[in-house]
Amino acid sequence: MTDEQRLQQMIDELRRMRERCEPKSNQNPRYLRYSNAVSALRWIIDDLAREQA
Repeated sequence: MTDEQRLQQMIDELRRMRERCEPKSNQNPRYLRYSNAVSALRWIIDDLAREQA
């Protein structure tokens, strides 16, 4: 399994966890933190892809 695949699995799990938050809004601090974590992992995946290109 590549680093990108492992990170994608983390993103999928964080998104599942985020979906259990109520309310589903960036006004909810925990929901927002999950969203920020997903964004950060996406940036890492993009960085790794650029390094490989």
